[in-house]
Amino acid sequence: MSLNDKIGILIRNKIFLYVSSRYVSYGLQFVNSILLAVLLYDYYPAYGFILIVLQYITLCNLGIPYSLNIFLSFNKENKEKMHQFLSTSIFIYLFVFAFIFAFFYLTPLVGVEIGEKYHFHNYTLFVVLIGIFSHLNALYSNYFRVINRLNEIVFCQSVIPVSVFCLLFFFKGETLLNLILWAMLIGNITALILFLSRERLQTFKPDFSLMQPMIKKAFFLFLYNTFFYLILLSTRTIVSEQYSAVEFGLFTFSYTMANSIVLLFDSFSFLIYPKAINRFSKADSTEVLRIVDLIRKNYITSIHFVMYLFILLFPLIILFFPQYSSIFECFALITLTVVLYSNCFPYSSYLIAMGKEKLLSALSGVVLALNVLFALYISLFLKTGYEYVILATLLSYFIYNILLVFFSNRLLIDIMTFGKFLRLTFPARLFVPFFIILGLVLFDASYICYFFVWGLFVLLNKNQLKEIMITLKKIAQDSSVINV
Repeated sequence: MSLNDKIGILIRNKIFLYVSSRYVSYGLQFVNSILLAVLLYDYYPAYGFILIVLQYITLCNLGIPYSLNIFLSFNKENKEKMHQFLSTSIFIYLFVFAFIFAFFYLTPLVGVEIGEKYHFHNYTLFVVLIGIFSHLNALYSNYFRVINRLNEIVFCQSVIPVSVFCLLFFFKGETLLNLILWAMLIGNITALILFLSRERLQTFKPDFSLMQPMIKKAFFLFLYNTFFYLILLSTRTIVSEQYSAVEFGLFTFSYTMANSIVLLFDSFSFLIYPKAINRFSKADSTEVLRIVDLIRKNYITSIHFVMYLFILLFPLIILFFPQYSSIFECFALITLTVVLYSNCFPYSSYLIAMGKEKLLSALSGVVLALNVLFALYISLFLKTGYEYVILATLLSYFIYNILLVFFSNRLLIDIMTFGKFLRLTFPARLFVPFFIILGLVLFDASYICYFFVWGLFVLLNKNQLKEIMITLKKIAQDSSVINV
């Protein structure tokens, strides 16, 4: 096979297309955010307020997309049943949409003006409609995600950043703001039309018997996801409150760098998650442990490898941002925190497949509370530098890992020795290098030491890394092999 043929296969590969589009969209959003701060002039605060309102509207999903994703994963072989769950979700959303409309149009009648200093009333209808169509697209994205149809999702995620980027070349000020809102609305409507044209519902027939289990599951999944979202947000908030604006800027940049790296793996987890839920829901204890080991071997080992590599490459990366040359400790600690969080993926997926979302919501609530307490203790009582506040989140994720493995294995294994529990929670081949690097960062060791630890990681995981390379070659040749 010639090089051109190989490139052609790669370009047509929907996994490659999806992951690439995520990075392009992320890059465009980053560029857009910088240029909009300049081009919107006095209307930039209004734009910022609109984004905040849209985030709150997004929170009104009440966990329905999360619940839909689980039920679709359970029934992916039964298309009629999948359509029933999708129809029921849309029907539930009709009440959510009615609430959104009522809130934004009735509150002024009782004397409450939302965003008065930003003249938000000029944009209310746009924002409400954008929020509603975004909700519908989230439902359809979950449906297409489960049936492994990614091109439509790529379009949905890319159309708005690309449209906004194009507008930046021609417009400024108020005109630009108004056209951005038009672009967001038309982009969402176009994406929904694409979804509807590619997968027509056999009939819009909500099943009212499905509403109660969907809403119940949605509520606890909503709590679980919200609490987890608030863990890092609470850490960033405490840094912003307890440290200077400059230090908060350094922390934010470190977080952005680490987040941009992990975006690659978020793309894969987005694809793997429904398949993992489906397999976990049907597997016995032996098969569950095999799937967990498979995810750790291919997914989590890859995260460790890449994140440690970027810690090594930090001096090269920072050449492009010399003003941030002092953030190595912060960047390394945030990177290690992300690595530790990735270790949760297989067991949290298993507990959701087993219908334990109530337990997960309670655990994530406890971890959120612990994170706030740890972060306040580090910043207020220990009075450390800003870079060490992220240790609160790292410690919280460490505890969460232990709790996940404990409760998962209560369902899987009758007798659990301490040694086996330790191996399942923190496999030595992954976490010996992890804790060595953590020690090197905390004790400000020589940079050359990180090369030795990375070499140790490669040595301990050489068989797993070989299997990962084989898997990546298979994915490049045939995207359908990305299954659990």
